Amino acid sequence: MTVTAALVAALTNAARAADEPAAPAAGGLSVATMRGWIEQMMREPRGPFDRIRYFCKDGQVLEPKAYACEPYGGGYQHGEWSARTRAIREAGYPIANLLVMVKPDDVVGPNAKADLLQVLVVERFLIASDDGWVFRRALSYRGAIQDHNEKESARDLLQALARGDTAYIPLREAARAFPHGPDTPSLTRVRGMATSLDEKDAKFHSLRSRIHNTPESGDAARVRAYASSTSARPELAAEYEALAAAIDAAYQPKPLSIELKQLGRYLKDETARDELQKLIEAQFATEQPGATLDAQLAGAANTLVWLKDRALQRVPASGRLAAIDVSLEAENRFMVTASKATAQIPTLTREARLHQLRISAKALYSIGLLNQREWDSLGESLSELEGKVKLDTYREALEYLERASSWSTQRLHYEFGNGVDKLTPIAPEAEGFVADRLRSSPLLFYSSLLQTLREDADKLAGTSQTAFGASVGGGLRRLNPGIARGLLRVSVDEETNGQPAIYLVPETTSDLPAAAGILTEAEGNPVSHVQLLARNLGIPNVVVASELMPTIRQHDGERIVVAASVGGVVQIDADGPRWDQLLGSAGEAKPSLMIVPDLAKLDLLRQDFVSTDELRASDSGRIVGPKAAHVGELSHRFKGHVAPGLAVSFGIFRELLKQPVKAGGEPMYDWMRDQYAEMAVLRKLDPSRHEQRVKQFLAFTRNWFATEQLPQALLDRLHGAMIERFGMDGTYGVFVRSDTNIEDLPGFTGAGLNLTVPNVVGFEETVAALRKVWASPYTERAYGWRQDLMDQPEHIYVSVLLHRSVPNEKSGVMITADVDTGSLEALTVTTSLGVGGGVDGEASETLRVDRDKAEAQLLSSATARRQRQLLASGGVSLLRAPAPERVLTDKEIELLAEFAREVPRAYPELHDDQGKTTPADVEFGFVAGKLMLQQIRPFLQNRAAASQGYLAKMDQGLRARDGKRVPLDEKPEAGS
Repeated sequence: MTVTAALVAALTNAARAADEPAAPAAGGLSVATMRGWIEQMMREPRGPFDRIRYFCKDGQVLEPKAYACEPYGGGYQHGEWSARTRAIREAGYPIANLLVMVKPDDVVGPNAKADLLQVLVVERFLIASDDGWVFRRALSYRGAIQDHNEKESARDLLQALARGDTAYIPLREAARAFPHGPDTPSLTRVRGMATSLDEKDAKFHSLRSRIHNTPESGDAARVRAYASSTSARPELAAEYEALAAAIDAAYQPKPLSIELKQLGRYLKDETARDELQKLIEAQFATEQPGATLDAQLAGAANTLVWLKDRALQRVPASGRLAAIDVSLEAENRFMVTASKATAQIPTLTREARLHQLRISAKALYSIGLLNQREWDSLGESLSELEGKVKLDTYREALEYLERASSWSTQRLHYEFGNGVDKLTPIAPEAEGFVADRLRSSPLLFYSSLLQTLREDADKLAGTSQTAFGASVGGGLRRLNPGIARGLLRVSVDEETNGQPAIYLVPETTSDLPAAAGILTEAEGNPVSHVQLLARNLGIPNVVVASELMPTIRQHDGERIVVAASVGGVVQIDADGPRWDQLLGSAGEAKPSLMIVPDLAKLDLLRQDFVSTDELRASDSGRIVGPKAAHVGELSHRFKGHVAPGLAVSFGIFRELLKQPVKAGGEPMYDWMRDQYAEMAVLRKLDPSRHEQRVKQFLAFTRNWFATEQLPQALLDRLHGAMIERFGMDGTYGVFVRSDTNIEDLPGFTGAGLNLTVPNVVGFEETVAALRKVWASPYTERAYGWRQDLMDQPEHIYVSVLLHRSVPNEKSGVMITADVDTGSLEALTVTTSLGVGGGVDGEASETLRVDRDKAEAQLLSSATARRQRQLLASGGVSLLRAPAPERVLTDKEIELLAEFAREVPRAYPELHDDQGKTTPADVEFGFVAGKLMLQQIRPFLQNRAAASQGYLAKMDQGLRARDGKRVPLDEKPEAGS
């Protein structure tokens, strides 16, 4: 039976409702409007201001007359925000900040405004990198920005931050961003010279205002540029150059040994003063003409470490800002020296490069981009490289050392991600903050060294990491092997026009749409649901170093190929005829697996609510899905470690589908079956109409589940079963989890495709959640990932697991194998603070654990910005998460290893489509040190994708050079 005209209209209306554009920003302003206003501010002489006013301390705003605020306790003169600026700020985007308007309590202490400090630092980046940004022309608007007031306010803010509990990185970056240095005699002289020129050359006025209001070292270049322009007066050439030279001299830094001496007055402890004196002497030695670049790099790094680990703990609060300022100067010295050392890299042996890599890692630790555990882990990897090492050891160690880039990136995202996210909608350039900061840090030199070593290792192995024909050394790191062709998209919101997409994203998130390939800036969580699904489907996933992201982004909208071998060789290339010859034509791609549910096993006649105490693994795909069946099995075999559950069977879902699609219409199941058939035909005849029809079908189906009246008898039975299993309403919460017959099959995992509603409290709320979960296989995302892999999509049946909430203090996922190598001697464990950790792709602590010894190697630290906490009233709250050096304790790691050792014996039901035993994928939590088990499933990887012929050829060089040794005391071949 075909759909009626009335039903087509209903479908269309449902789709429109589902696809309505997002609401405008608060206040009714669209993002596009605000961006337009900001562009105008950048062009207008007054920028974000309307006029100049005096702002008195008692709250009055007065005309800009001399001493206007004196009778009212004093005040400050500066620009007054325009109506548009105020409107943008009221819409939630705090732009055009003057530090004189920010109170210390706004950025530190219990009443601090959320994320304001982050926003202030990111906005300063926009001002510095985009020629003043909204202040571009307002910098020359006399009286709008008073440099002395800004510096005074910056010092007050920074001192308050230093006295408070501000974390190390935010304090350093605020000190870097906020102008707070004292007015030296040389700067006073500069201002006088600028005033003199202004009196002789009227066209110099705007530059003079800038030098007075917001002076910086770059003003010398601006003066020289002006002097060579047609606006300048030739007879003043000598004075222009004298001013530029005076600016250069004013910003000429003192030797670092002299800067260190300034800290002496804050140190009262004799031991600390002795330490400082020894450091000064060592630093002074590196400043002498005969000092090597190696010694200079090491001297700056040692100074940085002492300042972080010793000085900041020894000086009183009044001296912390001074210590931070010296730290910034030491970092600058490191960068200046590293710039010189970069030119000498080709002359160095492998051993010498590794030595400088170790020094650079120390510098990264000392500025906060690495924590102690990360720094120690890099040191352990470097210690493996001594003398003459095996090529495999060389490559593996270098690959591990690449993690410093991802760790540093994640650390900055943790500290400033909220500020970047706040400003990016109206100022897309804000997204460049993290990359810009990394390029200006010791990571630049670290990455330069590492790239030469990775290129050397590739040459020795007969392989090459390439992006669009260029060798990129360590810029690409394989997470999942596979090969993909598709349209590159740098945003998941961009249209793909029905083509397979390869997404370039900051990290692999839980809501990633169906993808042919994945490129990520940060590794994220290697065992999140999306990562597990990608492994299962043979979808390549590659980590792209931050410095390579611009190169990849410029190919947005083009068809590309991503190939990542099992051995870790990666190629990213433009698609074209060459790949047709290697892989077949673009239209010939076939799925490497198909979803084939066992329909003969299904028992749709049993329409029960079943306690998980009564379920076993054999019930999976029969009366319930694998989640409920395996929770039942876990409850039986690991008593006391699994919360109670109640399953809503497949039969209840199938019975619901017997109800009419509309009043007087055919059963919903029959209608869905016919729709699938019609869409399959339409896909071949008219792909563009097919895509729209799919959206209409899915929207209508979700709406049907949301609104269809449920039989009262069914609701009464459910309520009674919940009271019997869990107790009275309101005394507990449950996770309402989708549990279909097409997940955790021997060949297909389906991890994370459908919905889990967390911590639902109350019967009516549970029924509402049940409707959402029944509807969840019909979201566009779930459909997109699944549909090409099914021949009979009408045979999707949804059971639901109601699983009692557990207030986990930490939670995560464990794979009882090394996900990178497949070795069963190791475990891969990822953990986050709070509940529901490890499944959504958040930046979690990830460890490689020796199964027998329970010894852990760090793969990534926990730097997620939010953690979930259960609410007694239902749902979860998202709290600011700390970023601890360790999440799991040694005892908790031992408990997980003990469980993993027990699984093969106690749980033989996990197998693949060939009947072979597979590693386990376990979701777990800890409450007061007790291990709680939430789910277990087979860990499935795609054998067909990993063994693809072209990928095997990429690894030929590795196999041919197995056992080769690398002499570290020799220079790499030319070109490395």
